[in-house]
Amino acid sequence: MQIMHYYGLVVIFLAGYCLAEELLELSCSSDVQCLQFERGRCLNSTCHCTARDSGQRVDCRPMVQKVTNIIGGHCPCPQRHAECNKQLQQCTCSSGFMPSEDKRRCLAEKVALNEPCEFPRQCQLADKFSTCQPIQNRCLCRNSFESHQGHCLAVLESNCVNDTDCGSSGASLCLPQLKKCGCAVHYVHNRNMTKCITGSNYGDDCETSTVCQATLGSGGQCQEHRCNCRSTHYPRKVANTVPKEEEAVDTHLEPERISCEPTVPFGAYCRTDSDCQMHPLMAEDEPQKPPPPFAMECKWGECRCSAHHSVRENQCVLESAGSSRVPTTLWIGLLLHISLILY
Repeated sequence: MQIMHYYGLVVIFLAGYCLAEELLELSCSSDVQCLQFERGRCLNSTCHCTARDSGQRVDCRPMVQKVTNIIGGHCPCPQRHAECNKQLQQCTCSSGFMPSEDKRRCLAEKVALNEPCEFPRQCQLADKFSTCQPIQNRCLCRNSFESHQGHCLAVLESNCVNDTDCGSSGASLCLPQLKKCGCAVHYVHNRNMTKCITGSNYGDDCETSTVCQATLGSGGQCQEHRCNCRSTHYPRKVANTVPKEEEAVDTHLEPERISCEPTVPFGAYCRTDSDCQMHPLMAEDEPQKPPPPFAMECKWGECRCSAHHSVRENQCVLESAGSSRVPTTLWIGLLLHISLILY
């Protein structure tokens, strides 16, 4: 009898603990009322909080209100090119800007040649054959490419004095600084660097990754003699646009093209849900199949799992129909019922 009495007390204690946990969560009608908690959000009229790394539900803890210079912190936003998300009262970078690695500054997403940079993608958005050199911290052309009139042009092995010396190399010109033949914009060198050729489209034959990148972007790669995307990128249809000064060169562009876009990782910085959503190519043999629901959405400036998705190995996967959680209130009622029987 004493043992049953002891178990009854334990169950009542556990039920009371669960009730106390419930009392820590305040009722709400909007996310704004949950801003007092770290990573709080209003779900089912109650403030729910999630862990930063896993996205799993945790006990809500009061947010320490203090002035910070961190992108993602509370407004006001003293950083240059930052703005306040009035709905969340949170600082984000303005459109066209991205946070620095320490999240204390907003950097331009697109950086021209010879301008200061911190990430390779800043340069690649301006010119696919440029990158952010770690020593100079500036956007410079890759090896075998030379800066000319704001573009990274492919360099050939042929020496030259003027443009006429490069006529036999295809669409090329004489680069004045190197005194070598170079390819015009939208052309790259062949494998032997002896001739200028056009880029290859997604799935076309290739000999080097350079011909794939000319069309697919910096994420293109030649794999088994076929143009594909790197493991960190995925193929996506994008609008085929060129700067106004290049419109005369490309007069027969298709309205869309395939580009290798960076895969959005879990926890990536975002401003809107679209920043977390990927649109990979649909299989040709399944044109009528509806696209799967987006696995992530923008929550508090980070890409997090959307509804009916959970975190597994730092990725958002669709939950099965039978994996729904039992509400805490149901567990409390069950524990109390068992305790009364034992007591």
